[in-house]
Amino acid sequence: MTPWPAHGGRLSDLARLYPEAPTPWIDLSTGINPHAYPISPMDHALLNRLPDPLEEEALRLAAADAYGVSADHVLAAAGSQMLIGLLPVFLPRFFLPSLVRIVGPTYSGHETAWAKAGFGVEHVPSFTASCAVASALPQRHMVTVICSPNNPTGHSLTMDEIAALAASHARQGGLVVLDEAFADFAPQSAASLLPHPGLVICRSFGKTYGLAGIRIGFLLGSHPVLHAMRAAIGPWPVSTPGCHIGREALSDHRWRTQMGSRLATEMAALRRIVTRAGLDYVGGTTLFSLFRSPRAQQIWDDLARAGLLVRRFEWDRDLLRFGLPGEASTLSRLARALAGPGPGSRS
Repeated sequence: MTPWPAHGGRLSDLARLYPEAPTPWIDLSTGINPHAYPISPMDHALLNRLPDPLEEEALRLAAADAYGVSADHVLAAAGSQMLIGLLPVFLPRFFLPSLVRIVGPTYSGHETAWAKAGFGVEHVPSFTASCAVASALPQRHMVTVICSPNNPTGHSLTMDEIAALAASHARQGGLVVLDEAFADFAPQSAASLLPHPGLVICRSFGKTYGLAGIRIGFLLGSHPVLHAMRAAIGPWPVSTPGCHIGREALSDHRWRTQMGSRLATEMAALRRIVTRAGLDYVGGTTLFSLFRSPRAQQIWDDLARAGLLVRRFEWDRDLLRFGLPGEASTLSRLARALAGPGPGSRS
């Protein structure tokens, strides 16, 4: 079974496979906030010129304030995926990783990046095993990649666990790469541990602010690899509109607080609907929820026939991940599709 698709989207392809499905198609396979930040009207002159260094600096200052770190420890780029891909390329300038471990199952982009850079990857199947092994006796120059909150399970490490991992890696000249793409609405962030010689943190902008197309991401940390990556990216790491939109959104702390409460309420409603349809809740965040059912593949197909795309996984055919719909009408549409007469319902 091939997942559809790896990272959301491609609704036009799916529509060709399900021509009778009602429209509009709704993509619930991503973990992106469906309520985009209400950006101010943009001066179209921003599209006509390259970004000024002061505009990039303003973006980094806003990110530093939002994440609680020094601006000197913020690297901005056109999306966190770019930074995930560049890190394995530039880290060997400072030490050659002896072992790259990824705690999973998790976001596949990390494994792809390390593999493309020529590194083999060891998979650690649980956070508990990872913390016990890595904190006790990490290898020299080992890299451990962890997503917290994890995508797709929603599992989060405690600050004590992350601190222990980072300290053990630092003692051996290694590094913990912590992906906090879904941490903006979480109660704590490991950014509070920075600066730290054994820790770098990936942060996503587009998921939280519903502006994934703007392509902004950050790497936080004091490791010198950030400076090497910044030099390689070149003089314009983020577009001129991106600098202005990102600065405005990141500076709006009140919006983020209120949005976190709104998303928590909406996600609770989604979980009630899906569990009533007979699926078991596994875990999640305010932006996605993971469910288990022995009928998951049939449910996925039933939803596709109803014009609704959710995420399925090649590594476990019983799991489905649901993102949040943007409209109450879409939630009702999902409830009807799950409660229909097909094999996906309890009736």
